[in-house]
Amino acid sequence: MMVQMENIRRTFGEVQAEVVALDGVDLSIDYGEFVAVVGASGSGKSTLLQILGCLDRADEGTFILDGRDVQSLSGREMARVRNETIGFVFQSFHLLGDRDALENVALPLEYRRGSISKTRPREVLDRVGLLDRVTHRPSQLSGGERQRVAIARALVKEPRLLLCDEPTGNLDSESGDQLLDLLSELRTELNTTLVLVTHDSQVACRADRILTLKDGRWET
Repeated sequence: MMVQMENIRRTFGEVQAEVVALDGVDLSIDYGEFVAVVGASGSGKSTLLQILGCLDRADEGTFILDGRDVQSLSGREMARVRNETIGFVFQSFHLLGDRDALENVALPLEYRRGSISKTRPREVLDRVGLLDRVTHRPSQLSGGERQRVAIARALVKEPRLLLCDEPTGNLDSESGDQLLDLLSELRTELNTTLVLVTHDSQVACRADRILTLKDGRWET
C-alpha cells in the first residue's frame, strides 16, 4: 500500500478560534492507483495534499507512506522523503523565471542523493514533447508548455507518488485534456501513484476513484 492514513486530524488557530481542517480522515491508496480528491474551497483538500506531500504534519492519527511511519520522522527525514519519493505539480507551475526549461527540470537533482543519469532531464523533456524547448525560459512558453515542464521536473526524480494540485486550473480545455492524457500515460509507464486535487468534475472522472471532502471529512 502506497498510502495508509487512519484518523488524521489537523487543526489551525488557538482553542477559541480553532479551525478543523481535517477531522479524522482515513485513506488507503494502492501502488499505481489514480485517485482524485474533490470538494469545495475550505473542505480540507489542500491540507490533505500538504500532509500527503510531507509538507505538513498531522496533529493526530497514523500516516504510513510507502512503508514509512511519517508521523515519527524528523523534519530532515521528511525533507528526504519529499525529495526521494514524492513529485509535485501545482496549478501555478512554480518555475524559476531566470532558468530555461532544462535547468528547471534538472533543479531537483541538485538536492537528490544517489545516482540519476545527467541525461535524465533531457530525456524527460523529450517524453513530454518539449525537446525543442530546452533553452526556452518560462516567459517564452505557453501555459500548456509550462505545465509540461513542471510535470517533467516532478518526474525527473522518478517519484513513487505524484501529487497534483489543480494542474489544469490555468489551462484552456484543449491544453487541459492533453495534459491529463499525458499524466495518465506517464502514470502507467512509470507505475507512479497519482493523487490529484481538483474542483473540476470532468478532470476527476479520469481517476480510478473519486473521493469527496466536506468540512474535513469524507462525504459518503
